[in-house]
Amino acid sequence: MPLTSVRQLTPKGQRTRERIVDAASGLMVTHGVAAVSLDDVGRATATSKSQMYHYFASKDDLVDAVVHHVGTDIVGFHRQLLAEVTDLEGLGRWAEAIVELQVSAPSFCGCPLGTLASELGGDPIHRRPEVEQAFAAWEQLLEERLRVMVDAGALSSDADPHALAVATLASLQGGLLMAKATQDPSYLRIPLAAALEHLSAFIPR
Repeated sequence: MPLTSVRQLTPKGQRTRERIVDAASGLMVTHGVAAVSLDDVGRATATSKSQMYHYFASKDDLVDAVVHHVGTDIVGFHRQLLAEVTDLEGLGRWAEAIVELQVSAPSFCGCPLGTLASELGGDPIHRRPEVEQAFAAWEQLLEERLRVMVDAGALSSDADPHALAVATLASLQGGLLMAKATQDPSYLRIPLAAALEHLSAFIPR
């Protein structure tokens, strides 16, 4: 759960809050957290300032909700892609689906969570636990799937699912960042292929 001050809301109030968070997520990922004010979000959602403060104690409170929202969406998306993966071939299809998603977009959008993290995650004084929690959930999802592969014999028993998940996620994040910067899918496809090649070293011979 996000570390925001979520009040007891009616179903209508909860829908309004979700609509605000969804709109704020789009604005902050596109323009940057610092560039988006509560007034900007209010105008985008036709929400008065008093209403905004009914749902969020401050901009920080809204930012926490945005990170949680974005992280939950991303982990949910990858959970669906990985649901049936039991071997390296399945991971290859997962990797290619990520590349195709970027290619099919009007421009390479990168990773929304990575975009937020680059702005919010580097300040040791104002650390955002939500950023860390979102990446931890994503890494855990990959680790669980790799552990399934070890248990099924698709990866050898000496494979370390945690280390391999961290390496794979880091390759994915770096590739998404470089592909966004260059608008070139090879900068995503190559590091993902390298991550899969590393994993292939653990296939039982």
